Amino acid sequence: MPLKLFAIFTFLTLAVPDLRGQTDPVVSISATKKQAEVLPGQIVNLAFFVENSSGEVQPVETKMDIPQGWKLISSSQAFELKPGEKKFLIFTVQVPSNNPVGHFDVSLHAVHSGTKEIFSSYTVSLLVGEVEKIAMFLVESPDYLTAGEELRGEFLLQNLGNTKKKVFFETRNCQVEGAQEIEVKPGESVRVTAVNQTSPDWTETRKEYYTVRALVSGKVAESIFRSVMVFPSKEAKKDLYFRFPVSASATYLATNQKGKYEHAYQFELSGSGALDPAGKHRLEFLARGPNNSNLSFLGMYDQYFVSYSQNNLELFAGEKAFSFTPLTESSRYGLGTENKVIFNNGLNLGFLYVKPRFYKEIENEVAAFTGFDFNKENNVEFFYISKKLRATPDLTQLFSVNSRFQPFDRTSVELEVSRGNFQENWDNALRANISSQFSIFNLAGNYFYTGKDYPGYFSNSTFYSGNFSVKLTPRLNLGVYAKEDFRNAQLDTFFVTAPYSKSFRAMINYNIASRSYLKFFWREYERKDRLALDKFHYNTRSLNAQFNQRFKKIEYYLLAEYGETANFLLESAENRQNTYRGSANIAYRFNSLHSIRVFGSWSNINSFVSGEQRNLTAGMSVVSQIAKNLRANFHLQNAYDIDDYYRNRNLMQLNIDFTPARKHKFSLRSFYTLFRQQTEDPEFTFSFNYTYNFGIPLKKIIKAGDVTGQVMRENGEPAEGIVLSFQGKTTITDRNGAFSFRSVPAGRHLLFVDRSKLAIDEVTSIPDPFEVEVLEDRETPFHIKITKGTRLSGRFEVEESSVSVLRNNETNAKNIVVELKSEREQFRITSDKEGNFVFPLVRPGEWTFRVYTNSLPEGYEVEDPIRTIQLEPGREESVSVKLKSKKRKIIFKSQNNALQPLNSLKVKSIQKNSSENEREEKLEPISRIFYSVQVGAFEKKLSRESDYFGDEPYDFEKQIDNLHKYFIGRYVTYKEALEARKRLEKKFRNPFVAKFENDQFIQIEYRINNE
Repeated sequence: MPLKLFAIFTFLTLAVPDLRGQTDPVVSISATKKQAEVLPGQIVNLAFFVENSSGEVQPVETKMDIPQGWKLISSSQAFELKPGEKKFLIFTVQVPSNNPVGHFDVSLHAVHSGTKEIFSSYTVSLLVGEVEKIAMFLVESPDYLTAGEELRGEFLLQNLGNTKKKVFFETRNCQVEGAQEIEVKPGESVRVTAVNQTSPDWTETRKEYYTVRALVSGKVAESIFRSVMVFPSKEAKKDLYFRFPVSASATYLATNQKGKYEHAYQFELSGSGALDPAGKHRLEFLARGPNNSNLSFLGMYDQYFVSYSQNNLELFAGEKAFSFTPLTESSRYGLGTENKVIFNNGLNLGFLYVKPRFYKEIENEVAAFTGFDFNKENNVEFFYISKKLRATPDLTQLFSVNSRFQPFDRTSVELEVSRGNFQENWDNALRANISSQFSIFNLAGNYFYTGKDYPGYFSNSTFYSGNFSVKLTPRLNLGVYAKEDFRNAQLDTFFVTAPYSKSFRAMINYNIASRSYLKFFWREYERKDRLALDKFHYNTRSLNAQFNQRFKKIEYYLLAEYGETANFLLESAENRQNTYRGSANIAYRFNSLHSIRVFGSWSNINSFVSGEQRNLTAGMSVVSQIAKNLRANFHLQNAYDIDDYYRNRNLMQLNIDFTPARKHKFSLRSFYTLFRQQTEDPEFTFSFNYTYNFGIPLKKIIKAGDVTGQVMRENGEPAEGIVLSFQGKTTITDRNGAFSFRSVPAGRHLLFVDRSKLAIDEVTSIPDPFEVEVLEDRETPFHIKITKGTRLSGRFEVEESSVSVLRNNETNAKNIVVELKSEREQFRITSDKEGNFVFPLVRPGEWTFRVYTNSLPEGYEVEDPIRTIQLEPGREESVSVKLKSKKRKIIFKSQNNALQPLNSLKVKSIQKNSSENEREEKLEPISRIFYSVQVGAFEKKLSRESDYFGDEPYDFEKQIDNLHKYFIGRYVTYKEALEARKRLEKKFRNPFVAKFENDQFIQIEYRINNE
């Protein structure tokens, strides 16, 4: 018994205090969420409940602990809780924009307001997610360069995310200095420099473009495009003649066919271009010979032709591949003529004659046709063709109707129906082609049907090809493709045909990520040799997977195929086996000048088709721009599929092109080749070619002269880097301050100076633009002097008088008009409310300073409203003008022994003063009028390099009535502008003269004529 009492006593002594500690707190905290997710830079609202569990009123304060660097937007709160009361609280926290990824705790404490004892606490865990944000800014890039200088662009790359990132730089037309891939920590900024060497041989002003892209995990995070104007260090003499381009070449050919060295020469003269500056008449010709097609595939057959065309007439005579219609005669090489007349109403008619060269069964063919173009999308044509065969006197006759039309938007259809007769046997043919895009669907296909006795290019054949695809999402495409080749065609014997094939494919394309694509497809295809030996005929059914990706400098392609193949050249019991194929193609781009590609394929498909074929095919190719005028590429491959034996196959190929000057080019071609229809014994061939390009002068189109000069500063130092514009050309002064404009059209033109390249306090000694007269076949010297400008400031000072004091009001010296005028320039400004005025930068020299007295405050005058001022270069001058009260004479006259009232006289005096003011000088308008010729107006802005302007770039552009309008020339008189308009009518449609006053467009030509 005493032992039991001792145990009970011990329990009450030790356990009861513990039980008291485990009771609920007086004030408790709970939250709506124990965990939350947030991104850097975001604001999160945290909701809590604070409850009084006691029977007494409790004074409570809340305090929140947040991670370092975080911001608590809502402040701590103090309040009283009644017994059993529950209060809802919201606290707002902002996460720093560069906060790292991870779990962070936010704790809320409930504290007794008096004793500061903590009632209870509650912790919420916030998961800060990853933010990937890479920003790149252009820091510095030159606007202008001289040819031969290095282009350097400075970029600032910033990691605004919260994780460390590897950034790869992809460039175009430039290179990144240093490593092409860098690692950037969160919040870190890195300067990146892109460089590109310009060529000192450039003789024309040109824009050089370059692009720098920042890629993260293969995706483009930032891309910056920039252009730089490059001025030539030496200007080429402009060609004053319109020329017809001609090319002449000579080729040496050699081969070791069957162990015997053979060689020959081949020459070619060709030309293609316009015969007039307007491009209305066009000529093309070719003369190549002798015939070397039997030497090697490098040697070409001889060919001679000439063609002429204009908008309403097309003429051709000579040798080429003639085409009538796809059904009647798709392609027939031979000697013949083709002529077509085109009327302005859309009607056309013509005829063809051809004597085939490589298809001996036909002696000649004649065709007559006519057609009508309703518009660009809809037309119809009618053909009659007659073929004379060598084996029989009977003629083959064909009739065909061909139509192209657009029934719906983004849908075009082409139909051909033909009927033919040979030896009293008539038969028909049909061809249909469709291309359509609507919603998420895309359909394209063609179908040919030719009857058994149809005597056209194809006969007794049905073939087709078609593709249908559905774009389910921006990443997912589904599609099917089907194709069957023709079977019976009258092919030229010189051109060996490809094997017959028939295939069907069903596929799924998925865009995994930027520059990453995955394709799955099932296909069935049949291949059959058309040649006499019949080396293969098989059918394969297979499942395929294909993956393409471009990552940094690497681009690769992978293909896997597995299926079953039937060999129709073997007995049925032996002709089936499982087949597989694996292919890879990997390309690596060192930079914009050098790249390499390796490829390979391993399969067993050829092992039963032809026992001599290998299962492994591999090779490589290299492309390199060794120097600015030297380019080379090399290709090496060990074998080809048997399917390709109908054509020439290069096991090795080396090409080198060297361009020592603009008109001259040397080319070396060497090959180690398996010739068509051969599966072994390759042969080595090579050729060496020289080409000279020149132009035959047809007409002198420019009467021109040269302008040369020098830009100097006042102290005699040359002004380098000054940009000048003249007649649509732009140049920059060299280190000696020299500049030149070659082959400028004769006449008076305006020369402009880009003031952005002058110092902030510099001006030209005389105002620009400068008018320069260019004499034909003469060099006109013109020199420009740059000097320091002068700043002229002043103030109107009011002299107080007894009269002004009596007026009891303050004199306002605001808006007084002052003028500064020289022989060439005139400036006019007004004073501010304090009476101050400033002419910020004017040319030094003698100026006339004038105050317009009719703008003075009432009752004041100046002693010398017009004065002469001599301004010195680089000085700040000031002038003070005193405003004095006008003195008035008051005359008292006696009438009937009484004085006239003062106010009556005052009225008369005021009226007189008003009259005097009317007689004072009025503001003389500053009128800077010139005329120009408008040559175009467009909704979108055009660049000076636009093809619209050709060799006549515009001088300036104005945005008027929501249109970008382009003008050529600045002429002092309307007559000069009218003469320029007549000249420009040959190059532009409906140009007209426009009038400008103070650089503002005010009139067009028809209104000027009525003035």
